[in-house]
Amino acid sequence: MADLLFEHIIVLMLENRSFDHLFGYLGVGEGLDEAHPLVNYESPNNPKSTAYPTKKGGDYVAIGQGPSHSLKQVNEQLFGTTKPADDAAAKMDGFIASFKTSLAYDLKRSPTTSELQQAMNCFDPVQLPVLSALAKGFVLCDRWFADVPGPTMPNRAFVHAATSQGYTYNANWKPQFTCKTIYDRINATPSCTWRVYYHDKNDVLELYPHIDKTPTNNVMFDASFMTDVDGDNLATYSFITPVFMGTPAQPVNSMHAPADVRPAEKLVSDVYNALRAKPDVWKKTLLIIVFDEHGGYYDHVVPPACVSPDDIAGRMDEKFLVPFAFDRLGLRVPAILVSPWFKAGVDSTVYSHSTIPGSVIEAFGLKGGFLTKRDAKANRLTDKYFKQSAGRVWRDDVPDVTVPVQPDAVDFQQRETLEGAVNLDPHPDQRNMSRIADIHDPVQARDFVRTQVAKSLEHHFASKKAKKAPNLLSASHERAGAHVSPSRIEELASGRTPDTNTPRP
Repeated sequence: MADLLFEHIIVLMLENRSFDHLFGYLGVGEGLDEAHPLVNYESPNNPKSTAYPTKKGGDYVAIGQGPSHSLKQVNEQLFGTTKPADDAAAKMDGFIASFKTSLAYDLKRSPTTSELQQAMNCFDPVQLPVLSALAKGFVLCDRWFADVPGPTMPNRAFVHAATSQGYTYNANWKPQFTCKTIYDRINATPSCTWRVYYHDKNDVLELYPHIDKTPTNNVMFDASFMTDVDGDNLATYSFITPVFMGTPAQPVNSMHAPADVRPAEKLVSDVYNALRAKPDVWKKTLLIIVFDEHGGYYDHVVPPACVSPDDIAGRMDEKFLVPFAFDRLGLRVPAILVSPWFKAGVDSTVYSHSTIPGSVIEAFGLKGGFLTKRDAKANRLTDKYFKQSAGRVWRDDVPDVTVPVQPDAVDFQQRETLEGAVNLDPHPDQRNMSRIADIHDPVQARDFVRTQVAKSLEHHFASKKAKKAPNLLSASHERAGAHVSPSRIEELASGRTPDTNTPRP
């Protein structure tokens, strides 16, 4: 390991976006030509049906639950049918047909053409300033494929273990895999360590309960990542999972549809800027940003064939499943190798998620060797990126990243309504915009507005009885609420002096 360039490998795996969908119009790598759009027809291979071209301009938030990405629906996206023949050639012509099926289920009606178009819309680079800057400023891999033409769980399994042991579907995240993982290999190698940084969901913990853990193996991202970077305490191998269970204060930042994509931009920026702020740590750290699968969004590159990891056929124990031999990869996904040791460029080598465990095992000489035939046969990053080489120079001209304005769960019109409700308060000293600065939850916003309206009405009615201006009336025993309260009106009108320890309503 003396010739290794890096002591730390960090993998940040985001969710459900294809290469064309994010980077098709980036201008580097094999993307799309705006002047010559590619087309899917509503009925695959039927030019008499409605045409849906690739378009520049992505949708921050998806309609319905976004495109489907089950194996069955991905078959339709690739082949135009959910049950292709064994020798069928992928035409990449069924994305709209597939989306029409899933969206009609989500909406309980026939989707419109503008709604279906979302599957073919691809982001303008200005919409994704962080990812676009990093893709142009470091190494963009434009032939990185998911390992399974299916959903999240089996693809995340491949980055951890180079197999999903026959699973092609999420299976409610109930499988408890028995296979060895990259973490088992690290545990067997005394000089190496691992750490999972999670926000809520922790797929390593869920899928591999047998892995031997320590108190430092699984930690909260917010509490530990920045501290570990600042203290030069990163593990040999780190895996970051994004937020899946969003809140108004911390929205979903995985990019999994239908969630807004912009919080993921902020997460990428936070990780990148934390490393950049500590040059001594960054000089020995490689950040790999990758997406688990394409999420049903259009991509024009046909996935290549591959070797089955362990000769386990795709499970058929549920009626919705279709056969799969694990002999072809999933669709192309965005992947960026971030380090100032690399010149900006494009790598068109065919990689998959199994490239990651294979590369780490090879580079660090992990005991036990490769996990399956998939990571053993996968093209690896070791020689090209993990090792010192002549002429490699540390760059100072790395990109600054500008995080886009983050979405607010309370939109502009709702914020305006909130401000109006503040000014509705009967007490002038309560007409203070700081009262709503921390309101981001629409439910909380609604309750605030309702309470302000009820309070205004109560003071109005009470002032008629008490012959006092509303702003001179106070109540101490019954708090203001979302509904007009006759008993509160009576208390206001009675002229009682408020308790000194009770805040003004």
